[in-house]
Amino acid sequence: MVGFLRPILPTLARGALVGWLVGAGLAALAFLPKPVQAAEQIRLTLSILELTLSLDSLETYAETGEITGDLRFYARFLNDQEKADLRQFLQQRFDVSPQVVSQIFYSQIGERTLQELGEIVRTDTNRSGFSALRGAFILAASDPDGLSVLNIIRRYPSYSIRLNGEQLLALRQEFVTLLNYRDAAVEAIAQESATETTTPVSIPTDLPDIRLPGPNRILRRTLEFRRDRQTLQGTPIERPFDVDLFLPIGRTSPAPVVVISHGLGSTRGAFSYLGEHLASHGFAVVIPDHIGSGEQAREALLSGILGSEINPVEFIDRPLDIQYMLDELERRSQSDPSLQGRMDLQNVGVIGHSFGGYTALALAGAPLNIPRLRQVCEQPVFSLNAAPILQCTASRLPQFSYPLADPRVRATVAISPITSVALGPEGMSQIEVPTFIIAGSNDFIASVVPEQIHPFLWLDTPTKYLALMVPSGHTSADNTPTDNAATNELGELLSGPDPRLGREYIRALTLAFMQTHLANQAEYADYLSANYAQSISQEPLTLNLVRSLTAEQIETAYGGPAPIPVIPALPNLATPTANPTLDQIAETGVLNVAIRPDAPPFGQVSASGNLTGFCTDLLNAFAADLTQQLERPVQVNAIASTLDNRFELVRDRTVQVECGPNSIRTNGENVAFSTPFFLTGTHLLIRTGDEERVNPFSNLRGIRVGVQAESITQQFLQQRYPEAQVIGFDGVDGRRQGIEAFRQGAIDTFASDGILLLAEASRQNLPTSQVRLAPNTPLTCDPYSMILPEGDREWETTVNQFIGTPAFQQVWDRWFGQELYPYIFLNLDFCATDPNATSTTASAMQGDRPIQPAETQ
Repeated sequence: MVGFLRPILPTLARGALVGWLVGAGLAALAFLPKPVQAAEQIRLTLSILELTLSLDSLETYAETGEITGDLRFYARFLNDQEKADLRQFLQQRFDVSPQVVSQIFYSQIGERTLQELGEIVRTDTNRSGFSALRGAFILAASDPDGLSVLNIIRRYPSYSIRLNGEQLLALRQEFVTLLNYRDAAVEAIAQESATETTTPVSIPTDLPDIRLPGPNRILRRTLEFRRDRQTLQGTPIERPFDVDLFLPIGRTSPAPVVVISHGLGSTRGAFSYLGEHLASHGFAVVIPDHIGSGEQAREALLSGILGSEINPVEFIDRPLDIQYMLDELERRSQSDPSLQGRMDLQNVGVIGHSFGGYTALALAGAPLNIPRLRQVCEQPVFSLNAAPILQCTASRLPQFSYPLADPRVRATVAISPITSVALGPEGMSQIEVPTFIIAGSNDFIASVVPEQIHPFLWLDTPTKYLALMVPSGHTSADNTPTDNAATNELGELLSGPDPRLGREYIRALTLAFMQTHLANQAEYADYLSANYAQSISQEPLTLNLVRSLTAEQIETAYGGPAPIPVIPALPNLATPTANPTLDQIAETGVLNVAIRPDAPPFGQVSASGNLTGFCTDLLNAFAADLTQQLERPVQVNAIASTLDNRFELVRDRTVQVECGPNSIRTNGENVAFSTPFFLTGTHLLIRTGDEERVNPFSNLRGIRVGVQAESITQQFLQQRYPEAQVIGFDGVDGRRQGIEAFRQGAIDTFASDGILLLAEASRQNLPTSQVRLAPNTPLTCDPYSMILPEGDREWETTVNQFIGTPAFQQVWDRWFGQELYPYIFLNLDFCATDPNATSTTASAMQGDRPIQPAETQ
């Protein structure tokens, strides 16, 4: 019976070790009390049966091999090998310090794992064993006898350990099944590698040993960049980051550029070894610090102040930081003599590790998969793959069309990337450039099958490679030095055997890949072969490389259907309805739209009486896109909508889309919403110099605050500032009247979405030197979406796909320009990370919708 305990510790290790990667809280071990009582027996419940086994009989068997007491009964059901395995399991000691164990189990991921296991391993009073398990693991690790199964049982603070037999059996079966499937996938790769080695490939004798440094000396520089946030009025909020630049000396032509993106909690210095190697062979290498998920995260981890969660905006910032860095290098190459002619910045390769692997794949063309993130992360399930926990932090982002791909990227290498949820098959299949995935078979952070092997199958690019290091761990590519003993010890657990050899493989393979597909040195293609991988492979870390792999090969090696779907379906994908909107437009050639004329810059009436603004240009561009799709002219028929009739116009199919400052709502309007196209939030319009009196972080007692009557903003103000004098302005003209009242001194401030406040203030010729928005970051979160008919999923998809096109981006840039992107990201920082962000939309982003307003603005 105790054999059922076998999967628990490995499961804990696999799920919880990620705490080192994405957060931890070090416990003060010296203050942990010893348990008042320790477990003396294990009680296993199976349906109506309850079986009991004493700790004494287990200890005797582990120490002497003698079967005594109640163990005699259970031993009758075990053969000799199973008895020997049980004794070995009981005797096994895990050389992990109490600091590391504490670091693991006080991290958010560790806690989440223990909460799941606490439902299986319960206390004597049949309560969750969460706290008892954590204390038992930490105290066992701090005991001189070390962390062992028996010591964990001894330290469990309950007279009995109650085990839910059905759940324990199910967990054991899942563990064994997934390990067997992983082993089968590894074997399938080995078999395919052996098949590919039957084709002789000989490396030309005049080519170098690519594991060794190249002939170029290296110039190393550290540059500082600033991709600042800024307020809606342009006040910068500094966001500096450093970049290491490795330039080959002696080249007579611009060098192809390779960007290296480090993982979470790592630093740019961790990949200097790879930057130097590539630069010595003629590449210009650029390694940025990712400031929201780099060294600062590691320092916070070591001081115990950071949970496992990161800012979800890092999923956007990382690739956009690299885009900005390449743009800035282009500018500096025009003005800095030491950089002129040194880099070919239109010919870029990206290498990324872990979170950096996601970054590299996103830059190569895989879009962030918000629909999959929302659906998969809405009801997370216990899994031996911990990587989705990190990826699911991105589910709090609004479903924008984020421009992450960069056309300058011509080749990409992803080392132990996290992909399964953040990118998924829908994202990976959009990559068109040559792609190389490098994985470790014993990756406890990003499980090799769901995060690397299956994603390799999802790639549609004709030029792809998969290298597998056996039995490498997650961090063998990362060469981060540390003086912290706990981190060193945990790092050894995560890297697997001989990470030095793993880095040698990575140096060779990435160089061959970039020479072939970035520098166009065709002779290096022979290095990218199963033959070459076999020629340099050595114990204790073997290397296989394949260019082809199928799901059928993996299932053949496994001996049956895959226990996890190779292409996981989205669970809530709706079926398109009959008579979709797109068919109606194809038949009539008319796109009927409604636009709010009272919400500049999104919609307004021109001097000639026509509707104009961002929405007008956007929907005209959409009609042009539909013209190409349907292969017939599509014209726009636009009418004006109001705050009161906008939903009705869509519900009764008067129009197929309504555009304006519409926040997503769920209170039975019987409409659908598009992907958001703008993000703003509530600000106060105040007079310059009035900041102390009209302070949005005070209670605004007695302050006269104007607002659009019966709006979500009015509800928000009344809840947050009950002592303020909130004054509503009615009707379509409410915002204009309110700001006019502010100009005349009838009210002290007017509250609305920042973008709408500035547009109306400009229309009323309020000098920017006399007014400002407060505070710098919004008080609420309000992404704007278009209103669509309910139930026509095909039409929703059509609209959302258009929002991701260059045509949409051109309209957006024409109206808002690059200067508003930093404001969007400032809002994202607030909306995606602040759990107290208040508004219908902010709550909707986090799956919580406490307020259902009559209207947004």
